[in-house]
Amino acid sequence: MKNYFNQLPLSQKIEQLAKCRLMDTSEFEDGVSILKGKNIVIIGCGAQGLNQGLNMRDSGLNVSYALRQAAIDQKRDSYNNAISNEFKVGTFEAMIPKADMVLNLTPDKNHTDVVNKLMPLMKKDSILSYSHGFNIVEEGLTVRNDITVIMVAPKSPGSELREEYKRGFGVPTLIAVHPANNPHNNGLDLAKAYAVATGGHKAGVLESSFVAEVKSDLMGEQTILCGVLQTGSILSFNKMIENGIDPSYASKLIQFGWETITEALKHGGITNMMDRLNNAAKIEAFKISEELKAIMRPLFQKHMDDIMSGHFSSIMMEDWSNNDVNLLKWRAQTGETIFEKTPTTTDEISEQEFFDNGLLMVSFIRSGVELAFETMTSSGIIAESAYYESLHETPLIANLIAKNKLFEMNRIISDTAEYGCYLFDHACKPLLNDFFKTISNNHIGEKFLNKDKIDNSDLIKINE
Repeated sequence: MKNYFNQLPLSQKIEQLAKCRLMDTSEFEDGVSILKGKNIVIIGCGAQGLNQGLNMRDSGLNVSYALRQAAIDQKRDSYNNAISNEFKVGTFEAMIPKADMVLNLTPDKNHTDVVNKLMPLMKKDSILSYSHGFNIVEEGLTVRNDITVIMVAPKSPGSELREEYKRGFGVPTLIAVHPANNPHNNGLDLAKAYAVATGGHKAGVLESSFVAEVKSDLMGEQTILCGVLQTGSILSFNKMIENGIDPSYASKLIQFGWETITEALKHGGITNMMDRLNNAAKIEAFKISEELKAIMRPLFQKHMDDIMSGHFSSIMMEDWSNNDVNLLKWRAQTGETIFEKTPTTTDEISEQEFFDNGLLMVSFIRSGVELAFETMTSSGIIAESAYYESLHETPLIANLIAKNKLFEMNRIISDTAEYGCYLFDHACKPLLNDFFKTISNNHIGEKFLNKDKIDNSDLIKINE
């Protein structure tokens, strides 16, 4: 197999990278009708597989699960997830030949093996769906000509997808049709109905391409969504300990600070987040974030270049073939960091205190979001797509850290995201050594006090 993107003519690369359109709510008036009565079989019952299946069933669709025989015999988590939620479960051989639509929601590294097992079993003119296009774009898997290939990618972890659906809403969702596999020209209608079934139409749906989804998703998760949060967590915590801040307080400030700070980002963007600081702190956070951008910009660009060329995918797939030796080593190393091992104080930290004593964290968020967006758009990814993979998703990932620190973030995100996160983290930390020598307690751990005199021209520049 060859990288699909790298085989495209330049004009098609540009066209597919730039494909991203916010769809009108009127385009979803048919609801799930095209999928009514179809036998929908999901492969994989992890966070995305289970929660997408629950939403689709609650939307009136017929959903069941196909698992490997070993997963059933050994009653693995995937089997227990499906059975405990009263879904029908069977082997590939029992379930796939009857399926009208198959959802491949297994980890990226399993996709080629899974799809190659599925295709001989899938009936003619059936549908294959993904929630991430890595297998098509980076691995270049060719799917049987009669099969319609679509993608429906909720822009959140699976747990958040379910919670938003239960409260009558949804999460923004990206949909796409693989140009090489749309034999009946109904791929978009199928993807729209799938998005309705998971609740995405209530939060906004972007019609995109497999290429744009993969390239923007890889960039976002490696940098601001996971990489910056991991690097910022470990280095900021270590700095507070070095400066004499109580470890349990430092642990709580970091673990729950990202969630609180990015909640302001969610409701009003970077401007609203910065407005939570006093004027002097806002000016200092702006200055520091500009320093961070200057330091990290070449690294962001390197990640984008490696994603576009396929270099990132190739080295990650080498690790897959080597039994994830690097991924597992880096995961273990993260678990041994002092931040991960330090318990949090039981003392309350107020919402405003997270901002007042977390100026450096605000600076990391501003610099990371803006750098990710700028780097993606300069590479041909349309602004709407870059927005969803930077500013929009950052609060969702921050929520995972609040639940159980970096362990939870790296447990829930995809194996692809986790690998990219570690690559970024290991490269970024040395770059920030000199920068952190200038960081004091009033940047992280204690309040940056306001000043009697503020240069209004500085504030005007920041607020523009």
